[in-house]
Amino acid sequence: MNIENISALMGQLQSLGFENAGYSLLKRISFKPENFILSQKIEKAKDKLTFQLFFEKDVKQSIYVLSYYDAILQKETPLTDAAINGINTSNLEKSIIEIDWKNAFDFVTKKQFNLEDKASWEKEQKVESVIEGLSELEKSEDGKVVAIGLKLKYWAGISYQELFGNISPLKIKSEVSQRFYFSEGQTGITLDEAYRFLQNRWLEKQMQAKRKQTDSTEINESEKDSHASSGSGLLKKKRLGRSISAKPNNSVLS
Repeated sequence: MNIENISALMGQLQSLGFENAGYSLLKRISFKPENFILSQKIEKAKDKLTFQLFFEKDVKQSIYVLSYYDAILQKETPLTDAAINGINTSNLEKSIIEIDWKNAFDFVTKKQFNLEDKASWEKEQKVESVIEGLSELEKSEDGKVVAIGLKLKYWAGISYQELFGNISPLKIKSEVSQRFYFSEGQTGITLDEAYRFLQNRWLEKQMQAKRKQTDSTEINESEKDSHASSGSGLLKKKRLGRSISAKPNNSVLS
C-alpha cells in the first residue's frame, strides 16, 4: 500500500475543506480499484451540499489522483403550516423528524419483536402513520407538491428510491450542480468556493424563472388584448351590416 500517496491525498482533501475523509479513502484504496467515488455530505446555513469525489489510478505513476468532484446544492424548501386533505403539514413534518429514516429503510438488519409488546414495533407504527399522511397529501396537486418536498428533504440519499414516487420535478427546481476538475500542479476549487459558485448559480436560476414567468404573463395579456380587439372589430362590422340592411330604400318610397 502506497502510504505516501494516501497521505498526500488526505492533505489535498483537507486543504479543499473535506475533513475526516482519510479512513474512507484508505478503505477504498485497499481494494485497489481502477477508480472509485467518495461521497461527502455537508450542511451550510440550512442548505445541503453533496460532493461526489472521483478518484482514479494513474497507471504510469502507480498512484491515485483526485480527478474531479461533482458538487450538488440542495436549497431548503420552506414549508407553510397548512391543512391539506385533512393533514396538518406542520404536524406531519414533526412526526417525520422524530423518525430515523436511514434505519427505517434498512430492510436487511434482523430484529426480534413481539406482537403482544407494542414497544417492539412502535417505531414501525409511526412510520406507517407518516406514510399514510403523505398518501393523503398526494391526493391533491397542492398536497402532492408538499409531500414531494418532505420526501426530498428527509429521504434524500437513502436507498429504495422506488418507494419515494417521482420527486424529479421538485428536485430539479430545488437543486443546482456543477463539476469541478483538477489538473496536475493546481490546488483546485475548495468546498467554500464551490458553495459560493453554486449559490450564484441558484440566484441566476431564480432570476431566469422570474423572467420566464413575467414573459409568459405578458404574452398571455397580449393575446387577451388581441382577442378582445378583434372581437370588438367583428362586433362593429356586424352592427354596421345591420344598420345598412335596415336603412330604407328611398327610390322605392318616392
